[in-house]
Amino acid sequence: MSGVLSEPAFRLKMIGEHRAKALLECGIQTIGQLIDYFPRRYLDRSRMLTIRQLVPTEYEVTIVGKVLMVDERPTRKGRILIAHVNDETGTLKCKWFQGTQYWKKQLVPGELVAVSGKLDEEGEREFIHPAIDRLGEDGDEELMFNTGKIVALYPTTLGLRKVGLESRNMRKVMREALEAVQEELIEFLPPEDLKTIDAILRRDSYLQVHAPDSPDLLGKAWRRIRYEELVFYQLLFAHRRHFNRIVSSVGAFDNIGLITRKVLDALPFSLTEGQKSVLTEIRADLTSPMPMQRLLHGEVGAGKTTVALLAAAMAADGGFQTLFMAPTEILALQHARTLSAPAQAAGLTVRLLRGKQSLPEKREILSAAAAGAIDILVGTHALLNEKLALPRLGLVVIDEQHRFGVEQRAKLVAKGKRPNLLVMTATPIPRTMRLAALGDLDVSTLKELPSGKRDVQTVVRFAPDRERVYAFILDLAAKGERVFIVCPLVEESDKIQSEAAVDYHKRVSKGALDKVKVGLLHGRMDSVEKEAAIKAFREGATPILVATPVVEVGVDVPDATVMVVENPERLGLSALHQLRGRVGRKGQKGWFILLPGPKPTEEARARFEAIQSTDDGFEIAEKDFSLRGSGELFGTRQSGDIELKHFVPERDEHLLNFAHERAFAMVEADPELSSHPLLRERFREKHAPKLSLLAGG
Repeated sequence: MSGVLSEPAFRLKMIGEHRAKALLECGIQTIGQLIDYFPRRYLDRSRMLTIRQLVPTEYEVTIVGKVLMVDERPTRKGRILIAHVNDETGTLKCKWFQGTQYWKKQLVPGELVAVSGKLDEEGEREFIHPAIDRLGEDGDEELMFNTGKIVALYPTTLGLRKVGLESRNMRKVMREALEAVQEELIEFLPPEDLKTIDAILRRDSYLQVHAPDSPDLLGKAWRRIRYEELVFYQLLFAHRRHFNRIVSSVGAFDNIGLITRKVLDALPFSLTEGQKSVLTEIRADLTSPMPMQRLLHGEVGAGKTTVALLAAAMAADGGFQTLFMAPTEILALQHARTLSAPAQAAGLTVRLLRGKQSLPEKREILSAAAAGAIDILVGTHALLNEKLALPRLGLVVIDEQHRFGVEQRAKLVAKGKRPNLLVMTATPIPRTMRLAALGDLDVSTLKELPSGKRDVQTVVRFAPDRERVYAFILDLAAKGERVFIVCPLVEESDKIQSEAAVDYHKRVSKGALDKVKVGLLHGRMDSVEKEAAIKAFREGATPILVATPVVEVGVDVPDATVMVVENPERLGLSALHQLRGRVGRKGQKGWFILLPGPKPTEEARARFEAIQSTDDGFEIAEKDFSLRGSGELFGTRQSGDIELKHFVPERDEHLLNFAHERAFAMVEADPELSSHPLLRERFREKHAPKLSLLAGG
């Protein structure tokens, strides 16, 4: 970025010292960053209603009025906030049962607000939990007097509000900024691409996004902005694929045979047809001079770990070592245990490296790895230890890949000379999301379960049924069956989740479930305690195990037949399906019992219906995809990971497909993008440094 776009935002007349500081807290330092601060939504004055015109609808509508009064009252179950909003045609009552303190701060008597919600009943002018946008004490001239005007509303923070940079003034700031930079907003996307997606030029797009003239032009502007984001990430994937073809890797595995056969013979079961097919794909990758970059996704229990073991055996046949990273210590322990017996039967050495080992033990493992004496090294984040060196690293396996950032994957791959990469997930990923976030990986799929189709019934029960649920699981526990009880919490905190599980365990083990021994498992226990808890559960000493969602991955107890999930509304659909995959793993009859809180939301109820309607993980993934939309399908993003700010999967699928097609075609025909010099310059300026992070580096 050069010229006015790179100048500090305080160069603008409307941005003084205090406003510059507030913008900096939002990550905005330059004028270029300022104009990329896009509106979060729009009010179309021509489509807004008066309060008198409100009728029950299935969709949200918006009215604009002044806040008359705000009242907070106690109720039996908490507090309720009531606000009255008035326009020239009547008064609307707004109610909030949650977040009352937040909304109370947003509602100032005398201020003009935009209220978005829907009526549930005829004759009741009342919105429950509407969205509120503050428009200023004196009103907003654009909204009050410009009928037909589409008005931008910007994301706001307490800091921006304090310096007067709410939407009304932010629109004025944007007008000044766009006037200053319009000569620098040169188009770099190919004109034929813009024509195909029916988009307008870059300069016009910025003008329309911040100050739309019509819904049609606003749509064309946003298509251009979204396409730019998508095509640049697809160019990264395309360059990565091209790079893999021209730069030598650790080398082809030419001697696959003896060790792989011994491992195969040592397995206590036969491979499924799906596993055989995937292994054929992996073998073709490993015998190629190009490094493997493959995603293996499939159902919980479909045998991905077995596939990874045989891939490691192929690496060992070629004289290479394997690193196998898992996101949790429990899962790493389980993998080490699962891999050891068949690997040792073939003469391979499997070791486990984890964070809480003693210093002498760690040093011994690091020394053995550096000496080439370890064939398969399993571990958690401890594998990222800078002192870890493997002279013949040929394969990196990463399980539950969405729990790691690309920087972490890159660090792991950097332990060797362009080793092969196999990333795995038990969360099936819809094609659209694969293209968006993992576009340079080849994909293998496992659907078939080794034990056949599972017989697990999913049911939803509520508070009045709790005693019956407890009686049911006590009866099963007395018969020697194993029962999980999962206690999730809203906060993403091991400490808080652990405390909740501890309190719950204390209550039920001395109360409703005191007829049997009840175990406890949570993320803050040390390794010895975790292993002991799982062992006692597996062997039946504690037939009921209270746990946090740590059991979602890694706790494999084939005899488990029941899982009770407390407050399942706090978990996503894919997480619920993964939890369900922990029971009935031998094909026996199983039960997945959801015990939600008193008032699950409509979205939570939709998840409950979806999880009851199918046990197919791929259908679940698609339903999750449609329910969550642009939410984080892959979980929490890590440092350095790819972030698509404007991508909404269900809306932008066709745009993504076209971006993928165009990017790969351009790089295939012209890797240097020499025929698109402006595009090349922008790509190098903004995105090329990310090349080293894709697919692990």
